[in-house]
Formats: sequence, C-alpha cells, structure tokens
Amino acid sequence: MKEGTTRSAGVMPVAIEEHHIDFIPEGERHGRPRDLFYVWFAANLVIGTIITGALAVLVGNNLFWSLVSIVVGNLVGAIFMAFHSAQGPRLGVPQLIQSRGQFGFHGALLPVALGILLYVGFFAAGAIPAAQGLHALWSGLDLNVAILIIAVPSLLLAIWGYDLIHYWQRIATFLFLLGFVLLTGAVLAHGGLDFSAGGFNGGSFLLSVSIMAVFQISYAPYVSDYSRYLKRTIGIAPPFWATFIGTNLSALWLMAVAAMVTAQFPTSGTVDAINKVIGGVPGAIVLLTIAFGIIGVNAMNLYGGMLSLATALSSATRVKPSTPLRIGFVVAIWVASILLAIVGAGNFMTNYENFLLLLLYLFIPWTAINLTDYYFVRQGRYDIDAFFDPKGVYARDPQHAVYGGIAWLAMAAYVVGFLVEVPFINTTIYQGFFVKDLGGADVSWIVGLIVSAGLYYFLAMRGRFRLTEDMPGVTPVPGH
Repeated sequence: MKEGTTRSAGVMPVAIEEHHIDFIPEGERHGRPRDLFYVWFAANLVIGTIITGALAVLVGNNLFWSLVSIVVGNLVGAIFMAFHSAQGPRLGVPQLIQSRGQFGFHGALLPVALGILLYVGFFAAGAIPAAQGLHALWSGLDLNVAILIIAVPSLLLAIWGYDLIHYWQRIATFLFLLGFVLLTGAVLAHGGLDFSAGGFNGGSFLLSVSIMAVFQISYAPYVSDYSRYLKRTIGIAPPFWATFIGTNLSALWLMAVAAMVTAQFPTSGTVDAINKVIGGVPGAIVLLTIAFGIIGVNAMNLYGGMLSLATALSSATRVKPSTPLRIGFVVAIWVASILLAIVGAGNFMTNYENFLLLLLYLFIPWTAINLTDYYFVRQGRYDIDAFFDPKGVYARDPQHAVYGGIAWLAMAAYVVGFLVEVPFINTTIYQGFFVKDLGGADVSWIVGLIVSAGLYYFLAMRGRFRLTEDMPGVTPVPGH
C-alpha cells in the first residue's frame, strides 16, 4: 500500500502486505479501532478456547466455581493484553520489536525467542483438536492429513498478511457463530447441571483463575501486531476497549459452555463430549466449526512467528521487507508447527495445560516490565529509529545501564520476577515450596507481576535513571 492510500474495511485485500517489522508511515495507516473487536472475538471462536474452559472443571472445581474462575481469570488477563493492543497505533511497529525499548537491542531476543515458542506451540495446540474434529466427522480421514487440511489455509492467510487476516477475522466472526450457538443450545437442553455454590476449593479455584488469565495474557506478545496500522492519534481507550470487549465476549461464552459440557461428561474428552451432547446435522456443523474456526488464529500465529524470525535476524543484519523473506519465514514456522502437532497429538490435554502454565511463568515478567515501562516510566515516548539501529540508544546508553545491546535493569527485574514465581508454581511436573500451604493454588503469576513491575519501576526511576525529555532516545508520541 503506497503513501497516502486508504483501504475500505469491506473489501477483500488482494495484494501481499509490503511491511513486516518496519515502522508503518502515517500515510499508510488505515482501519478503525472496532476492527480489533472482530480480530479478537473471532480469535476465541476455536476449540482451544473450549479446551481451556474445560480445564476449569478438570482441575477440581465444581461447575459454579468453575464459571466464577473463568470470569475472574479472563477479565483480569484481558486487561494486560488490551493495554498492549493500545501500544500498536502509538509506535507503529510489531510488539516484540518494541521490547528493544525495555530489554535493549539484543536483550529483546529473549522475548522474541519465547514468542517463537508461543506461536509454534499455539499453532499445534489449535491444530490437533481441530483435526480431531474432522476425524470425528470422517473416521476414515487420517489425523495427520486432517492437520494439513486445517493448516494450509492458515499458511496462505499469513503470507498475505495484516489486511487479509483482519478481513478473514471479520468474516469468521459471523461464519462460525452458528456452530457455537447450536452447541450452546444443545448443552443447555441436555440439562443435569448443578449450579450450587457449595464445595469451594481455594487451591483449585486459584489454579483455574491462573489458567484463564494466562490464556488472555499469552496474546500479549503479538496483540499490538494487529493494531499497528491504526492512526497514531486515536488514543488509548478505543483500541483498549475494542480488544478487551471482543476477547472477553467470545472467551467467556465458549469457556462457560465448555465447563458445562465437561461437568455433564467428566470422563470424556472434549470432542467426545461434544459428540455426546449434539449429533446429526447440528453436530456435523459444530465439528466443522471446531475444525475450520482455527484457520484465522493459526494464521495469526504464523504471522507473529514470521515477525519474530525477522526481528531475530535484524539483530545481526539489516532486514528489508520482501515477499521471499516473508514466505520463507512463514513456511519455516508452519513446518515446525505441523511437526509439533503430529508429534504431540498423543497426550494432548496434559501437554496443553502445562504449555499454558509455562507461558504464564515466562511471559508474566515480560508483560509487567513492558507495560510498566510504556505507561509509567517512558509514558509512550521512544526513539522509533533506534529500534532498528544496532548502534543506537537501545544498544548502548550508560545513563540507563544499557551495555552490549542489553538493558540490564530490565534483565535484572525479569530474572528476579521469574525466580520469585518458582516457589509458587503448580504443574503436573513440578510443585513449588508454597503450593501445599496454599491448598494447591498457583499464585505465581500474581507474585511475578507485582515483583517484576515494582522492581523495574524502582530501578528505572532511581536518580540518574529517571527519564526526562532531554535524554537521548525520547520521542514524544501524539496523544501523551
């Protein structure tokens, strides 16, 4: 898209996106904040949302407290991801490139590497149950072939990029509603649901809240990738609320349905339980929805993976936007994701729960530092050019303890934040020292947030590290 052009939200894009990790010029900004509602509403119209909601019951809650934990966890987690979404229009670059402002030019490789794991893992975690849905509909279809059928459209969407992903998510919002409406009706009609509030288990409740919160927080490393083309002056509130409302409406709905169907069939797998509660033509529609609803969000995982690989490469050499580079990186992430899906299809539910919690422990300190720096320390003021300059202020800045491309204040806060999480971790493969005393609760994410954010703010705002307008690397952003 050339300088000064605009794009109609209702027209399907035909050209491959020209940008990737580079800054989006003001003349090429387009779209409306409400577009983000469709992106994030549709992102949760997938089987992964249902599986996550099922975990609320499977970790030991009754139905009532499962539903409460779903509401609490999603509302809290979505606050963080929505504030990340509001960063995109301000800075006009992908989320993980922005991390160079906190972690340094080379230090940002840490969240970039974690981001690549997230994209590959999320793609596989979505593709496996989606393929199982197709397999349940056509039993003769090989599961690995079903994974490929689901994965190819996502590959094409990711190659075309930002505008086509936005367009698809808007269409998907309406295209896949029918299947989930039918499933909701079938679950309610089946009955046998006990909404009594007795039997509260504090440990199981907090563990479920943690799982729901990380479901939302795990979007944080790439949520602003889909807002960075919006006008720079739109402010914080419009992208925040469009993202927050969109992601919560769909997540709360499908997770509640999942908790109910799991309570009805506690010994069945998710797809099997759906088959039991709804059959015939409506059941086929639901299974097709489960299968093909993953296309959009998996395209986002491939797109984010491409941006992360480009970011990693740009740490060593200058990277210019090009179609061959985009295709090569998207295909690389796609192949890795397919292989992981094929290998990991066996013990899926246990692997998925541990995967979510691993993301929680690793990304909580990052999101705390990123948001604290953006909203409270620098207040949205960054040197955009220095994001791409290996000799710029984010590569060496003694005044802010940046040496060798690493911002040591952020690194210290990150490491400490992660370490204080460890005694509170509760997974099937590791339990922290304090878990038993807390009745099995996992509050590591709460501890990690508070310590990481508090320590980083204290270090960044001490004496000579205090940000002022005359320091290098401070570029005021309109609206602040």
